[in-house]
Amino acid sequence: MSRTTGDIIGGSFSSAITETLPSCLTLQTRPERSILLDIFTQGPDDLPTLNDALSSRFFPFIESCSQATPCSYGVIKIYNIPFNVTRAEIIALVGKNAKMLNDVDEPVHIIMERVSSKTQDAYVEFFSLEAAMKVVERHQELIRKGRQHKIGDRPVEIRIADQSELMKDLFPLAAGVTWRGAKPEIRESVKGQPWNDFKGFVTTEEMTMLVKHAEAPQRSPYSKECPQRSYECMISTLKKLPWYMSNHITVRQRFAVYQATERMITKLKDNLERKDSLERKDSLEREDRNLLLSPQLLKRLTEAAMMCPGFSVVQKDNIAALVGMEEAKTYLFNQPRLAFEWTHIHTLCPRPGLPVDVLEWYISFIREESKRHVGTLSVRMRQEIEGTARQVSAYFGFYWAELDHPAGKNFDDMSLRELADCELETMQAILSRVLRRVDSPQALPAVRGSSSGEDD
Repeated sequence: MSRTTGDIIGGSFSSAITETLPSCLTLQTRPERSILLDIFTQGPDDLPTLNDALSSRFFPFIESCSQATPCSYGVIKIYNIPFNVTRAEIIALVGKNAKMLNDVDEPVHIIMERVSSKTQDAYVEFFSLEAAMKVVERHQELIRKGRQHKIGDRPVEIRIADQSELMKDLFPLAAGVTWRGAKPEIRESVKGQPWNDFKGFVTTEEMTMLVKHAEAPQRSPYSKECPQRSYECMISTLKKLPWYMSNHITVRQRFAVYQATERMITKLKDNLERKDSLERKDSLEREDRNLLLSPQLLKRLTEAAMMCPGFSVVQKDNIAALVGMEEAKTYLFNQPRLAFEWTHIHTLCPRPGLPVDVLEWYISFIREESKRHVGTLSVRMRQEIEGTARQVSAYFGFYWAELDHPAGKNFDDMSLRELADCELETMQAILSRVLRRVDSPQALPAVRGSSSGEDD
């Protein structure tokens, strides 16, 4: 992908720099700049008030995990399935007319034990409980007629289930959790029972084993016969992990999931590029097995990763680059321009729906004001910061220096919520240094069709 730091949308910034304001604020933009940016910068010196700059109508950064919410979809559970059952067989069993979730939402979850790779039961999600009940009623009606649903030659049983049952089976090692539907309640620690304390929804060991099943399926009798299962398990993990509980997910845990996803995409991509990746003497059998590792499976895994609310902008950009995704297509996944430059933004993403020039106005403001601020520090501090800056991205200026994150284990043990709060508070502090001096009591007019979430 051709991505250059100098390719900035919205025109160039004037070289004229006032004594008190960042250079980005003397803004010259091309004619097609957005109406929202015109309204936003119509105050004195083309600046908004601090209240407007921090309002949800204009402020373009949100915690990525905040886009995830608990769901209440209807669920059925299918028992006694063959260990090598395919997703297509589950969908055929349920029926095309059943109101399952859309394919992009991944309604089918075939439970796999991450350590042994053994297939257990299967779940299917529906738009409503009523839709799920209709499938169960159809199954029971068939039994009353002396017949039974089968997958291959094996009779299966279909029962109504709920989100809590699905979540418990998807995250079996999550100790100290009570599932209320899809939402987890973290129980308080019990003195003398550390094994019951909550330590995370998934473990690093689970992710490691999942990758091993993908990279060496021949070592397990289960993954050997259904090599797609570990990839499907990762898709379900990405889709169903409760990212909205970001105060209970650490940087280390997020990285374990991301790293496993990246390695599995790499392996699947390599398998598809090598026709003889699964070495078998029987060419027909090899062809059938290769169909299980299909481009469609790679597409599903990639899209699950790109839509994952827990991954950072840079992590998603790495995934996109790994599969050769066109930059224009990444915008469909709410990726910003020059996403690879967001190296110091670990938990925030662009607010969906805001014009790109509004987002880049803020980035330019943060970049220029943080540079100006470093210039006011002592010579020693300035030299230390500028020395480090030669090795890192300058897209957000010296924003990283003002974040002042802890290093090593202390950083890894931070929750995603703590990290998001730190990133947002630092942005607010940078904006406040300049905008608090701007006196613009006149309210900004509303934008037709804009969704601010506030009374404008």
